[in-house]
Amino acid sequence: MDNMMTWVLIGILAVGLVVGGMFLLTPKDRYIEVDGVKIWQIPKDAEVTFINQAQAQSVKTLKQKNQLIAFVGEAQGTGSAQDQEVAKMRAYSQIAEFLNAQVSTFAQLVEGQLQNVQVSGNKNDIVSASVNAYKRVTELFAQGRVSGAYVFAVWRVKSGNITNTYSLLVYDPGLIVKIIELDAQVQQAVDELGKQGVNFFENLNAVMQEATKGTPMEQK
Repeated sequence: MDNMMTWVLIGILAVGLVVGGMFLLTPKDRYIEVDGVKIWQIPKDAEVTFINQAQAQSVKTLKQKNQLIAFVGEAQGTGSAQDQEVAKMRAYSQIAEFLNAQVSTFAQLVEGQLQNVQVSGNKNDIVSASVNAYKRVTELFAQGRVSGAYVFAVWRVKSGNITNTYSLLVYDPGLIVKIIELDAQVQQAVDELGKQGVNFFENLNAVMQEATKGTPMEQK
């Protein structure tokens, strides 16, 4: 009986060691991190090829303030620099697609602001001008020409002979105002709207906050 109990205990211990070893060897969740702050979850077998150290502290601050909005673009190929560029442009396209889907929401925000101010012009014309400027911003995102968004991280995942390249594009509300320096059409519209009591960028950022819903950025 003693021998049997001994063998049973040895068996239990062996199973425990095997299970424990498997747990320790199983890759844990991985994240793009800045000073221990988790920014974005990535596949366990991902190879991180780029981190934008110049923007690291800004991204960390945005994350801690629950203001970080990011989009991921993907490209399949060999993991080349060209694939990385394609992934970046697809991330920009995601922002453009998101904004296109939110035109009516933006217009409603503008209308809400106009209810609280006295304007010299026709309110419908002001809303129309706001929407036109908004659509122009969408075009600039689609073209990858907006300084308020930048690539923060790039990683690759190999699957057989295919390498998937991912680009994490961060939208920075504090930098988006620089778009007026790039496009005279938007600058003129924003200036005119400001005179009419419409804060174009405030409404744009309010729309962009919706981008976090249903993504790893959403706060639970």
